[in-house]
Amino acid sequence: MPDTETILALAGLVATAVVWAVERFLPGRKRIGYRVQMDTPIGMNPQDAHSLVQLRLLRQEQEITDATLALLRIENDGSKDIVRQDYQEPLTVEFTGRTVIGVEVPDANPADLIGMLTRPGAGLRYSGNRLHIPKVPLNTRNHFKLLVLLSGTGEGPDTRGRTRPGGDVVVGGFLSGGRIRRNTQRWGPRKPSLALGGLFIVLVGLLGGLLLSTPAVPARAECATGRLTVDGSTAFAPPMQEIARQYQARCPGAKIEVARSGSLSGLANLNQAGRTARSGSPSFLTMSDVPAPSVYSRLQGERVGVILLSMVVNERTGIDDLTLDQVRKIYDGTYTNWKDVGGNDLAIHVVGRNADSGTRRAFETTVLHHSETGVVSSYDCTDKDRDRRARVTRCEVNSTTGLLDTVGRVAGAIGYAETYAAAKRPHIVAIRLNGQEPDIEWGQQHEYPFWTVEFLYTYGHPADGSLAAKFLTYLNSDTAKNVMRMYKHVPCADGRSLSVSVCRP
Repeated sequence: MPDTETILALAGLVATAVVWAVERFLPGRKRIGYRVQMDTPIGMNPQDAHSLVQLRLLRQEQEITDATLALLRIENDGSKDIVRQDYQEPLTVEFTGRTVIGVEVPDANPADLIGMLTRPGAGLRYSGNRLHIPKVPLNTRNHFKLLVLLSGTGEGPDTRGRTRPGGDVVVGGFLSGGRIRRNTQRWGPRKPSLALGGLFIVLVGLLGGLLLSTPAVPARAECATGRLTVDGSTAFAPPMQEIARQYQARCPGAKIEVARSGSLSGLANLNQAGRTARSGSPSFLTMSDVPAPSVYSRLQGERVGVILLSMVVNERTGIDDLTLDQVRKIYDGTYTNWKDVGGNDLAIHVVGRNADSGTRRAFETTVLHHSETGVVSSYDCTDKDRDRRARVTRCEVNSTTGLLDTVGRVAGAIGYAETYAAAKRPHIVAIRLNGQEPDIEWGQQHEYPFWTVEFLYTYGHPADGSLAAKFLTYLNSDTAKNVMRMYKHVPCADGRSLSVSVCRP
């Protein structure tokens, strides 16, 4: 029979395992872990290896005799993906008692994180003993490594009270709905070695004179060269522009133009490009918030993601929540003043989208359940300068940007737009519908009613190896998925997402 000490030891192991499992797999848990994989002095004593090489580190023509080299691994080791909005405070790395001279990103998964981390003007930066890391999305198991060149001995105790020959290394920041923790360290060698001398030479070559620079992007199997036009939805254009930018940074020789003519105009433009093409499928894609009309029989569509849409009002209305029934009565002219629905004593001004808008079709389908048939009584939604007899002041605009501009400018205005774009605008309130807020993490019943599936259309089937075909494949990558989630869209490529049920034909 096991003795008491054995039982207590086993109980301790079980308790530790349970705590680890709860932290690791608890639903909704977000966690960034970091590990210092190496932190050691660099250089070589010429007396020990004068026949091989003599290394000197020069900075502004002055020799640095106390240089150190640190390698950090930062990863998402929680149970949920992390998007940019989850960072309430950006990550920082503090090197006690030392000064950051340069930094490079030698490894990342996915590789596109390297471009995000080293983007000129918006990437890694450092000052004094602190390294500032830009807010980058991290899916579960994604990681990146930072190779940091430092000066100064930094002698002193670390967070565990141990004295280390480089001082302590601490990653800080604030993660909404989660935490940042230090994982078990795997310290590198403390004594200088020939291997470290070689690594230092590589580092100096990478830094190019100790200046942070964007690394050359190697050619990849998913890359193609040429020109591609992506037209259509104004709501999906912002994330598409960022995805295209990431692809072009990854694949030199690819030129992708993102236009914003509206979903239905984009489909018509694609159909025309296909009909006039000399052969095969043109280098043209269309993003659409609605399925293509059956008249375009040659168009083939892929479901890319779910876009969350919002009803938006001017902040002076005094409204932050409406029922679907109240929205319908506003749009049919039953209610003409915000006090009719509990708001301020202010006339209602309806801002709509033109007939080419896929967002308008989604609004008609999911919220109104009929066509938006109100009379266009105003040119700019300020007065009824087109129809004085109309019951409601109503205008139409041709883009998401135009709608948000108008709602933000006109007191008493109401409209609808893509959720992420609306959240970034001053003087605008994205209201709840039936008490529900648009949220990228849907409930089982998809209780929030205002959303639509985003399609990407081609004319026929793009040739294998073409830029259009390669770019379509890239839309299933971690990078594209991260960008869509950043813009509050739910990517169909995310197999763990509840959107998978609506992403099937």
